[in-house]
Amino acid sequence: MNTPVQVEVPLSRVARRKAKTNQRLLEVARKLFSEKGIYWAKVEDITEMADLGKGTFYKYFESKEAIIRVLLEEGLGELLTQTEQAVEAASSHSKILPVVIAARVDFFLTHPDYLLFFHQIRGLMQLQVDAAHELSQVYDAHLHRLAQLVEPVISAGGAVSARDLATAIASYTSGLLTYHALFEGQEAVKRRRDHFVRVLERSLHPLLKI
Repeated sequence: MNTPVQVEVPLSRVARRKAKTNQRLLEVARKLFSEKGIYWAKVEDITEMADLGKGTFYKYFESKEAIIRVLLEEGLGELLTQTEQAVEAASSHSKILPVVIAARVDFFLTHPDYLLFFHQIRGLMQLQVDAAHELSQVYDAHLHRLAQLVEPVISAGGAVSARDLATAIASYTSGLLTYHALFEGQEAVKRRRDHFVRVLERSLHPLLKI
């Protein structure tokens, strides 16, 4: 039985314009949330910087919390893709931990706005509000997949679970880079990229009893 050939239908002009506007709002919001903060940046700030009407924003996102959630999903999705590619290229199980760390460090060095954005999200997740619950679910799914990727590193009978290791990788990496980026500047962190990868790997070894 022949499988039908899937033919991609070009987007209409209207669809392309909508996609472009949606992407513009996301890019501007990510920049603003990183620079001004998710608590202080308003929808009006986003639309003004994007040179769009406030009504246009609500055609794409029902609230500021909604665009925050989409940005978190996109950012973690891209980070996970880079991590998966690194694991696939690893030559052995012993190489998984260093390549995962390196992939995450490289992601944040390439996307410093996501580094600060994720840092703020973790604070928001601690609040007892509906938006925080939804963001926690997104983060939980990310950690679940990361745990699957690093599971081969865990030795039989080890004291740490794959989920614990995944959580440590995520928190150690973003925490260390956030601290140094804030006090030393992004360019200084980039120059010390290899140093940070080694420090993070050494920090995680005790969990594995290496």
